[in-house]
Amino acid sequence: MKEEIYEGWLKSVLRVHFDPEGGTPYWLEKARQRGISPLDEIRSLKDLVLFGPMDEEALKDRPIEDFVPRSYWARKSEWVTGETGGTTGHPITTVYLEEEFHQAFIDPFEVVARYRNFPKGQNWLWVGPSGPHIIGTAAIACARALGSPYPFAVDFDPRWVKKLSPLSIGFKRYLDHILEQSLRIVETQVVRVLFSTPKILCELKNLMSRKHREAILGIHFGGMELDRDLFQTIAEAFPNAILISGYGNTLFGMCPEFQGDPRVPLDYYPLGPRLIFQTVPLNPDMTAEEKLRNPCAVGECGQIVFSRLDRSSLILNHFERDQGELISPPDFLEGFGLGIRNPHTSMTKEGEANVASGLY
Repeated sequence: MKEEIYEGWLKSVLRVHFDPEGGTPYWLEKARQRGISPLDEIRSLKDLVLFGPMDEEALKDRPIEDFVPRSYWARKSEWVTGETGGTTGHPITTVYLEEEFHQAFIDPFEVVARYRNFPKGQNWLWVGPSGPHIIGTAAIACARALGSPYPFAVDFDPRWVKKLSPLSIGFKRYLDHILEQSLRIVETQVVRVLFSTPKILCELKNLMSRKHREAILGIHFGGMELDRDLFQTIAEAFPNAILISGYGNTLFGMCPEFQGDPRVPLDYYPLGPRLIFQTVPLNPDMTAEEKLRNPCAVGECGQIVFSRLDRSSLILNHFERDQGELISPPDFLEGFGLGIRNPHTSMTKEGEANVASGLY
């Protein structure tokens, strides 16, 4: 995407968050602490390093109003809120304006759905959390964007699942409960689209009849890491389905994968200038500040860092637990920015072994 588009968007967002009267309490405070004048000193995306790494503890502990410009506090009826899963501690709550929610989660899905000819006007089954994660809200909006009704739904609590050992009786009973409800809907309703996590879909396929598996015309993956072997397994089980995968989370939105082919790398790209990816060295001897000042080049694998440039919420230099390869978008993806190839969670932020992901 052209550099001037990014720079223009960045300047417009900074004007909102660093307005002395109507700006964002957290970011005005941060600028004072760092001794910088953002409206004068931040001229390009490279200058965002001046803010240092995002303070994740502040995101966890402070009220959401501290991260929303005061000029938007009168528009609370338009706020769409959601929380992260809290895998590595307390969850983080964030805010989108309604149009930003659409830009972050629905617009990218609609683009890839058109490109892949995803089925329209069909009944969906969504198996996943209705809240506080934002993905349940996105599932409804994605279905309706394609002319479908509200999805049939089976709700579950991923935070509770993560407390259970995958080998425990409690885990098995919880999984059986989810699958029993899902199978009842599949067998009694005309379901043509499935939206759930790869592991739920992998379990569900073993219970579905061949007739019901062949009736599925579309599958949307969400909620957790998708590797190519799991992708291949599900593709073979649902031979008539168009498969769409997305990489994302509550904090920044969804980035689609366009190929739908488990034989090739899984490449995900953000739509528009509101979301910026970079990768930084995995070297445990470097500080976060040092990593930001020495980012990986395109084509190099590293820890994923994102910056979200929305008017309602500004998140700069946030370190993810995931790693992947930074890649340039192909020519046909006009309007998409630098993406991530094969993102996977193999470390925590502290460099420890990954926790069991369970079902979500």
